[in-house]
Amino acid sequence: MAYLLTTTFIWAFSFSLIGHYLSPVIDSWSLSFFRTLIALLVFIPFIDFKISRKHILFMILIGAIQIGIMYLMYLNAFKFTSVSKILLFTITTPLYVTFIADLIEKKFRSFFLMLSIASIVGASFLRFNSPAQNDLIGFFLIQGANFCFALGQVLYKFFEKWTGRIPNGMSDFAYFYIGALIFTTVGFLSSDVKTPLPNDIATWLLIVWMGVGASGLGFYFWDKGSLFVSSGTLAVMNNLVIPLGLMVEILFFGQALNSETYLIGTLIIVVSILVSLRK
Repeated sequence: MAYLLTTTFIWAFSFSLIGHYLSPVIDSWSLSFFRTLIALLVFIPFIDFKISRKHILFMILIGAIQIGIMYLMYLNAFKFTSVSKILLFTITTPLYVTFIADLIEKKFRSFFLMLSIASIVGASFLRFNSPAQNDLIGFFLIQGANFCFALGQVLYKFFEKWTGRIPNGMSDFAYFYIGALIFTTVGFLSSDVKTPLPNDIATWLLIVWMGVGASGLGFYFWDKGSLFVSSGTLAVMNNLVIPLGLMVEILFFGQALNSETYLIGTLIIVVSILVSLRK
């Protein structure tokens, strides 16, 4: 749980940093490319060339799905909707995690499904205002991103347990980010929508942090943490970032707050996590 909680706190700030500081000055294609490139540079010193080709290809595939394709949809959503709504649109991730895990294990666990639904109900309390016209585009982009993120973390969880290579996670994540970089590079090179790259040090320091912290360490901690919890706990943990991310918006960016619905929604999410841990 420590890995998952650490990542949740890191990611709680990432939504606001992207929405308020990075999206206005750098296009999503460039940001996704630089984030994955920097993350790869963090893990490339740990790469192990002696593992099987099949293992390498599978890790590249997971990285391509969980980060590469996901980033191309997630970061583009900031062009169509607000930070708070993007956070709320991620509420479906627990359902995707539960369905994919049940499909892989060929089991239907109604208890974990009910916990995921409870988490979604809790997150749905955390809404602020009515949707605008472009919000629908943002919603579908985030749903695609949610599915890719869910699929990637579940595949990593089960693949690492099947292969027994948990101690070699640093090497695996080097290949993971190679897969991510393949897709973000294609998006970067093929996109006609490019703004000039930032020329101030503060913005580049923020981009480096997003690559090293939010992307590099964040996804590594999250996927490693997934190995030590049930798929049900993993599913509902995906929604804890929503109240924390919204709290960042409230404290630092003046987002309006309905304290009653916020507390109710947060309590439901936290209780669903605690129940999943006891189960």
